[in-house]
Amino acid sequence: MSRSSVSLLAVWLCLGGAALAHHSVGINFDSSRAFNLTGVLKELDIRNPHSQVTLSVKGSDGVVKDWFIEWSDKNALLRRKVDYERMKVGDTVMIRVSPSRRLENVGYFQSATLRDGSVLRDCGAGALTDAVEKGADLECPQVAR
Repeated sequence: MSRSSVSLLAVWLCLGGAALAHHSVGINFDSSRAFNLTGVLKELDIRNPHSQVTLSVKGSDGVVKDWFIEWSDKNALLRRKVDYERMKVGDTVMIRVSPSRRLENVGYFQSATLRDGSVLRDCGAGALTDAVEKGADLECPQVAR
């Protein structure tokens, strides 16, 4: 293998590893420290490659801060039958997040309790993979309270 081929392969491996780390929820967010945030839904941007929820949360000091909550891409949410359209800008919602390991006021979506008390959840890629392997429909019921 030529020196330039080795160099190109090394660059590709490095960049590929960075891309993998960038897209890994487990590397960027800490699910063991998940907590609930209650606030007003300021923006809901369901898109590819990542969806974004902006939640305005009033702290104990009375100061309102925006939380930026990353979520799965639109295609994955559709495949997993997540009814994200039930979330409306202006509604007060409680969202369970895994906090960012590095950034303040950034988290990853786990579930949302909507104003009517129902819970919107995303079962994740694992549930979809299991359903496909079993040849079954995805079972990720939205829990009503």
